[in-house]
Amino acid sequence: MYLPILTYHRLLSQDPTRSADPMRISVSQNQFRRQMRWLKRLRYRTCLLGDYVHLLRQRKSVPSRTLAITFDDGYEEVLKLGLPVLQEFGFTAAVFAVSAEERNRWDDGNAHLMNAVKLRQWRAAGMEVGAHSCTHAHLTRIDRETARREIHDCKTGLEQALGQAVTMLAYPYGESNPAVEELAHAAGFEAAFATDQAPRDHSQNLYRLRRTVVFPRNTAWEILIKAQAWYPAYQDWKRR
Repeated sequence: MYLPILTYHRLLSQDPTRSADPMRISVSQNQFRRQMRWLKRLRYRTCLLGDYVHLLRQRKSVPSRTLAITFDDGYEEVLKLGLPVLQEFGFTAAVFAVSAEERNRWDDGNAHLMNAVKLRQWRAAGMEVGAHSCTHAHLTRIDRETARREIHDCKTGLEQALGQAVTMLAYPYGESNPAVEELAHAAGFEAAFATDQAPRDHSQNLYRLRRTVVFPRNTAWEILIKAQAWYPAYQDWKRR
């Protein structure tokens, strides 16, 4: 079983130049709107990740032309620029938030992250909030106890801010291993998400669910390709 999950990071009001986006992981609001418009025209619908995980556990499939949209890190622009576009096309999305930082210190440090008030606004709009560690740490490169705190404290901090359970985790940098996945399970997460270093079949490991990252160079046509069920096999074939 596989649900295409498109992974975005930051949204920008202008084109993502290298000075504005040194890590080359942002897209402009106009790019995002074009991509969502094409998906809508082709009758794609979105699925909440919580609902999808429930279906996975029941070994039930999702309808055709269904995908999920996620935003890692929790940038303020996702609320300001992304939410209106999602609402315009009737789509839902999940934000995986870094809970103990105000800015993207792991990158250039110039971008603000959503605080508790903004996360609640996002959630009140029918969107989802998941955890992305406390400080955007490389969970596979730090000692076990530090990794445990990064995962556990992010969950509890977000739950206190939102007043509700946070059941999903996305690994910073898409990095995981069996030890980190065990910590995610022990913290009480129902599922955890990596990127393309994960099985093509989501039912194989609920704590390493595969997602596809969107880059600023991707056209609307390339987004449609990434939304296909066969795309993971194509990715793996290209890497051989």
